[in-house]
Amino acid sequence: MFFSKHEINRIPLLIAKSFFRKHSSIPTSLIVKTGQEISRLGFGSYRINRKADEYKLALQKAINSGINIIDTSAHFETGESEKVIGNVLEKMMNEGSVSRKNLVIISKAGYFESIDTSAIPDTFSKINNKSAHSISPEFLQDQISGSLSRLKLNKLDIFMLNNPERMLKANNKNYSMSHLYQDIERAFNYLDEEVSIGRIGGYGICSNAMAIPTTSDHISLPIILEKIPESRRHNFVAIQVPFNIFERDVIQGISSQNYSLAEYSKQKDIFLFTNRPLNAITGGTIRPLVNKSVDMDASFEEVSNNLANKFQKLGEFEIELNELFPYIDFKLSSKFIWAQILSENLNKLSQNYFATKYYLEKQVKPDIINCLESLSDYLKSNILNESAKNNLQDWITKYHAVKSSFLFISFIQYSQK
Repeated sequence: MFFSKHEINRIPLLIAKSFFRKHSSIPTSLIVKTGQEISRLGFGSYRINRKADEYKLALQKAINSGINIIDTSAHFETGESEKVIGNVLEKMMNEGSVSRKNLVIISKAGYFESIDTSAIPDTFSKINNKSAHSISPEFLQDQISGSLSRLKLNKLDIFMLNNPERMLKANNKNYSMSHLYQDIERAFNYLDEEVSIGRIGGYGICSNAMAIPTTSDHISLPIILEKIPESRRHNFVAIQVPFNIFERDVIQGISSQNYSLAEYSKQKDIFLFTNRPLNAITGGTIRPLVNKSVDMDASFEEVSNNLANKFQKLGEFEIELNELFPYIDFKLSSKFIWAQILSENLNKLSQNYFATKYYLEKQVKPDIINCLESLSDYLKSNILNESAKNNLQDWITKYHAVKSSFLFISFIQYSQK
């Protein structure tokens, strides 16, 4: 059986129709250049990791509810995001609850995180000692291979360069806007090859600055399109930018031009994805756009008193460490001042639930765990009598319990009020 070019382009749309017939209440859109019908809502996976089953259950529920667009990136949770998605998709496809052809998988690359970036080549733009950025063909090839492996797929529907404008912040070399456009052009030339061999269906750019012509790191979609030969523009299928009630640049444009990015991309048949619907960056701060999930039965006074009690208990433990165990190296014992640090920053941390949760989980908690591990190592490597050992071990256990079970929960609860 032979198909015309028009009929071939309609095949993805016909496949999607069968998926959405089961979910008739889900609004859909069409990716013009690929012919894929997708749900207007997608599953974002920036914070997804394998530590909690809730992430897997959320993805399963999304797909079973008619969401067929899944957005991730190679660096999300250092690859954990893609691994969770890969495991869920493998399970659901093996069970027959979803077919690969009904899903549209997006991944991205550009970010490179490392303990030390001093040894990486100059093809990377080093942002700081632990972070770099690259869209070189060699890096993209490696990132696509890694994403496919973690996702347990042989093809990404769309692959995006992730915030390439970030390379303008390079501190290891002079890197101008002209260099950036040249690197984007070179990256797209390479991605055309990836489309040809079938590892990606098309490509695009995810950018925080593309929709804001007035910012210094703005990258222009018209300029980028000019650098792509007409014969290969069909491979450039989509862009992704922030959009929420505060960040509306994508639909507003500016007075010096007669169109917005949304209008221009539609005119060029480039599909527009948006991100950050519930988490705006405005006025230099991160602003959550969600109803707070709190125990409404507890008053602010009750939550405040509860937190104060936890601070007092934690402070007593920390004083106790120096008073009961004076033989411990002061460099080690002096690290346990978290009651003071957190109480001094209480007003600032109480203003933003997400910032507080991130700070506690990503900085405070790992630091406390490291300190407790150092204390445990001290316990093992020093000659102490049995009573001293038992007392110190008991202190470590109780301090860990206060930190884990009480203080963090109370602090996060307080920031939600």
